Amino acid sequence: MRTEDLHSLTGAYALHALSDDERAAFERHLAGCVTCEQEAREFAAATARLGLAATVAPAPALRDRVLHRVTTVRQVPPGGGTAEKA
Repeated sequence: MRTEDLHSLTGAYALHALSDDERAAFERHLAGCVTCEQEAREFAAATARLGLAATVAPAPALRDRVLHRVTTVRQVPPGGGTAEKA
């Protein structure tokens, strides 16, 4: 795994979303990279705060409004193109 790839794993590491091999490689990298160490620590703190966030129940009418509005939205066809030809 390239060093550039390892720098992109800090978020996944903080979320415990790496495979065993990726985690081991990242932890070896982390031992010598102050930038990744700080970023991983910040991501871990942020995820802890998110885990403590209070959930708010949506208004009872929200579900009905969303289900009604979704019927007025045109779907994008597979491949991300537009539904109309130019």
